[in-house]
Amino acid sequence: MAFADFVKTVKNETGDAIEITKLKAKISKEKTNVKDCYEKIGELVYREYAKTHVADESLMEYMTKIDASREQIRIYNDEISKVKMSDK
Repeated sequence: MAFADFVKTVKNETGDAIEITKLKAKISKEKTNVKDCYEKIGELVYREYAKTHVADESLMEYMTKIDASREQIRIYNDEISKVKMSDK
């Protein structure tokens, strides 16, 4: 009977491990959904700031960083255009 009990225990533990893995995958999916929503909220808040140039003081540091990055992207795109034009 000891072997049968061992097999039963292994089977139960394996089933538990599979169930836990499935639940962790579901948790991961939900965390991704939350992250996506946070990102969307951020985009909406920034768009409003871009229209009005008004934002909560606690957000201004991030708005300024986004503005600086967007300007740097514009500069890099200009440089890419210049390189492409010089090849012609």
